[in-house]
Amino acid sequence: MARIARRSWGPVAGRIGAGAVGLLVVASAPAAAEPADGQGEPLVGVSLNGVEGPVEPGEEVRFRITVANSDRDSMEQALLAQHVPDDMEIVSAGRDGVVEGDIANWVVDVPPGEDAEYTVTARLGEDARPGSQLGSTACLLLEREAEPTACATEDVPVAEETAVAKAAGAVDGESALRVAGAGLVLLLAWLLWRQRGFFLAR
Repeated sequence: MARIARRSWGPVAGRIGAGAVGLLVVASAPAAAEPADGQGEPLVGVSLNGVEGPVEPGEEVRFRITVANSDRDSMEQALLAQHVPDDMEIVSAGRDGVVEGDIANWVVDVPPGEDAEYTVTARLGEDARPGSQLGSTACLLLEREAEPTACATEDVPVAEETAVAKAAGAVDGESALRVAGAGLVLLLAWLLWRQRGFFLAR
């Protein structure tokens, strides 16, 4: 479920280095900067979407980030970033996005009254825990040293372990026990044969 994130960007900005900013994953509702007079519609918004239903470990998911500019002025050289958690890795970032570890970054220019769309493809880790939620967040900074103007966060649900997979695991365990039992029987038979040969030799 999407949720709006408003927090200090200081810890993430420290990881940015030369112009990179941390961003996150898909939110259906935008977080936006309020107008200076506190009235009217928000001027700048960020929204994330693309996750539909639980995702299997090892599968890829494609996120779509939309930056909307309802202001009368152009948005120029703003910073957009998307961050993914440890159990997810970024495969690619569209529109000349730069990937640095678990963060995808863009320099954003959006004319007045328009919006721009950016995409991130990420892959869930094979060890992602079934039934867990992997949170990811997207943020926009209008100025490099400023606080985020808009952020949006969404949890990516990891698919539950299926009944078929559970049954397969049970079958595998039963098969392993059978193999171990058969090996034990063969070992005992071999020991008895050796012992019988020993007594016959005497």
